[in-house]
Parts: sequence; C-alpha cells; structure tokens
Amino acid sequence: MSALAAVWQEGKQMKKNVIVNVILDVGMVLVDFCWQDVLKDMGLSGEAFEAVANATVRTQEWNEYDRSVISDEKILDAFQKKAPEYASQIEDFWNRIGDMIVQYPYAKQWMKALKEAGYQVYILSNYSRRTYEHTRSDGLSFLPLADGAVFSFETGYVKPEKEIYHVLMDKYHLKPEECVFIDDNDDNLVYPKQIGWGTIPFRTFAQVQNALQEEYGVKYQTVV
Repeated sequence: MSALAAVWQEGKQMKKNVIVNVILDVGMVLVDFCWQDVLKDMGLSGEAFEAVANATVRTQEWNEYDRSVISDEKILDAFQKKAPEYASQIEDFWNRIGDMIVQYPYAKQWMKALKEAGYQVYILSNYSRRTYEHTRSDGLSFLPLADGAVFSFETGYVKPEKEIYHVLMDKYHLKPEECVFIDDNDDNLVYPKQIGWGTIPFRTFAQVQNALQEEYGVKYQTVV
C-alpha cells in the first residue's frame, strides 16, 4: 500500500469511528448509591449493619429487583427470609430506597455540555421500577436532558446480558461504531466492546472526561 493510500485508509477509518452517541450508566456515574448512609442513619452498625446489607444489596435477589420481573412483595420476602431476626429493619431499609439515590453535582452540567457540543446522550441502566418511581423527580431529574433511555425494569434484562444493549440500539437506531459507553462495572463493558462500542470504565469523573476527549475525540467544554 502506498503512503498516500495508507493515509486515505487511516482517514477513512477515523471518519468511520467518529463518536456521535455518549451512553451513560446511572449508578455511580450520574448518581451515588448511598445505601451505607441510609443504614447508618437508621442507627445500624456492626452485626446488624452487615446482616441487613448481606440480606439485601449484596444478594443476587437485588439484581432481580433491578429486573423487576418478580413482584416487589416477593423480593422483600426473599430479603427478610435471609435474616428473619432483622425483618423489621429490612422493611425500613426497603421503604427508604428513595434516600439511597443522590445525584452527583456534575450530572446535569455534564449532559448539557455534551449536548451543546452536538453529541447525543443516552442512558442505559440497571434500575428497578420501584426505585425509578421513588427517584425520577429528584435523583433522576437529569432524564429530560437525555435523548433516550433504557432501564432494566422496562426490558426484563439486566446488564451484562447481551439483549439489553441491543434494546437500546434498536430503539434509537444507533450504530455501534458511533457509540461510547461509560459504566462503573467492568463486566458491563465486555459485550458492548465486542460489538464495536467504545467503552470507558468509570473510576473518577476527571478520568472519564479525559478518556472521552483523548481516547475517543469527544470534544466539549470540560466540566469542573
């Protein structure tokens, strides 16, 4: 291949991979999941703290809660059966789900900056129907800024199941090579990378902004 042809081919590839769509997870990317703070606010510590945590947020049933296929009553019952001696505390914790979601100060400003620079912004999140109903007007108040969103409770699938990524692409007619996805869970980035999405593991807000601009050429007014 001649030098001119190589330059042309490189330019063609760069053009092909121009990012158009920035896809964001919610938990630990746009909002904090402050379950520990809620347990502490309930006055729980030591053995009680660990028992309630191990019966709820640290279980496989919590993933099923995000799927929202099993009824809330059955999910709560499953939690309580794991630590029956703390059944009342588990129910209190359950009833404070809205207090666990706290929006990061940068969330709206970040989304606005991306959109002002011409990018489409989408949400892809494991999120239960019940939590959504308790937090959509406060913790999720950035949603009107998004060009679209797919939540696990709407689909019956949870990340990293392959289907949920295709739901987003099919719903909004997204091309994989034009997408970059940001998630705090590395497991959730494996399949999208395989199908051609750009991926960035969320570690810090500064790290993600740098990766967007330096690795993927997503140029916008940096949020501080």
